[in-house]
Amino acid sequence: MKAAPALFLGSAVLGAALLSPARAQKHEQHALKPPLHTASEPYHLESFGSFSLMMLQGDFSPAVLLSEALAQQPSTGVGALAAARGEITIYDGKVYLSYGKPGEHPAPEKESAALLAIATAADWQSVAVDRDVAPDAVEAFIADAAKSHGIAPEKSFPFELRGSVMPYVMHVDAATIGGAHGMDMPMAVTVETKGEEIPGKIAGLYVAANLEGIITRNNERIVAHWLSPDGQWTTHLDHWGIKRGAILLLPKL
Repeated sequence: MKAAPALFLGSAVLGAALLSPARAQKHEQHALKPPLHTASEPYHLESFGSFSLMMLQGDFSPAVLLSEALAQQPSTGVGALAAARGEITIYDGKVYLSYGKPGEHPAPEKESAALLAIATAADWQSVAVDRDVAPDAVEAFIADAAKSHGIAPEKSFPFELRGSVMPYVMHVDAATIGGAHGMDMPMAVTVETKGEEIPGKIAGLYVAANLEGIITRNNERIVAHWLSPDGQWTTHLDHWGIKRGAILLLPKL
């Protein structure tokens, strides 16, 4: 097993229903940009910001205050911090933050997201993964599993996973590139990690076709974040497969 190095500093964990007070820190707060906000049922999916616009324009300005999004008490969520400083993951109703650079960071309730998608599953049903799933087959695997368990894959829904991913490429944003994103340029400065296998938890969303390019990359239906078993690191998954023996969690009807 090739585990991720301890690069993701300043992680924070807190309940989605109640954010604990934290010491005051200096942090420049910018006015929220007019948000691109979408909402859909039946899992109360809400998204703030647009992946495509963020990618094309390099715009990581705030789209929503994290405290406002957490007030909806989502069970699952994925996003990027404003100014491309790190990643946001919500797993089982708790939020986890990882930063690409060490240093002092604002209290979590003071943070803003440049992009955030959240959803709520009142309860989960478990699906055993009985075979290795290659990275290029993960999207179809999740769609087929959802359909066979009564969930329409043409609609958006949250999912979670416990087990190992293999192989994987993942990153944490560290800073903006200071301008528009070109075809041959990265969207942000990132800390990247890759390997053959790593255990953890996955928070993800499978989105309807009309949300491609908003919550996900164009022509992709899933977005997912990895969370270390101890909850200290979280990353955006760029490329990942599923190892046999994992447990996929889908919303219970």
